Amino acid sequence: MVRSSRHGALDLDEIAPNRFLVHNAHATNLLKGEGQIKGRFFELTTWRREGLLARLRDRGYQVRTLADRVAALPAPPPPPPIGGTGWRPLASAIEQISHFDLLRFGWHALAPEQRDGVAGVTIYGGWVLRRRKGRGPASYYLAQKERGGGIGLRPLDETAAILSGIAQAIARDPRPLVVGRRAPGSDPHGDFLLLPQIELPPAYRATLDLISSPSPEGPLVPPANWPLAEALFARLGIRLQVEDE
Repeated sequence: MVRSSRHGALDLDEIAPNRFLVHNAHATNLLKGEGQIKGRFFELTTWRREGLLARLRDRGYQVRTLADRVAALPAPPPPPPIGGTGWRPLASAIEQISHFDLLRFGWHALAPEQRDGVAGVTIYGGWVLRRRKGRGPASYYLAQKERGGGIGLRPLDETAAILSGIAQAIARDPRPLVVGRRAPGSDPHGDFLLLPQIELPPAYRATLDLISSPSPEGPLVPPANWPLAEALFARLGIRLQVEDE
């Protein structure tokens, strides 16, 4: 009999490859002999990973693996069409509007222009925008061309904004992004893989952090985690190509 903490709650959650956070102590009866248990953490050290996961789930335990996290990530919507340009005055001198750059997969600040003594920016209808007022939190929008040449703003949350921008970028250029190679360091199984630095939605960033390590150049992924990284980018519709392959 499974004693779960509450209906639908996770009993085991993989937080790094083969490393689990145990939310339900009753599950440890099945974990013995399969690895090391230290407090609320379980490190799988045997080769029987799939069999263990199957037994846990057969007993009714709720288990989330890293692959489950990736599969649950939201997919991009159809790319919003991009139309003609319009003008939007800035609300104040500290307001900054950026658009999602379809070449760099990231935010690019728009340079203010003066029209009849009023500061503003030229925006394409359908652009995904990020708006900041000073150091306050950012807000996100889809630009909408209005009659008379103005630009209206339809609010989006951060995830919807970034996913829409990525969808537009892929529709513009579907070629794969290049993944670099870096010295293996202490990993005897091959080079680390340097992922492209692009803007990711919050849930994607959190998942990528579990399978990579930061570097000044971008996220570094050990060879064992490459399939998960490739699957994560595939959820976005982005193909990855390792250099020299």
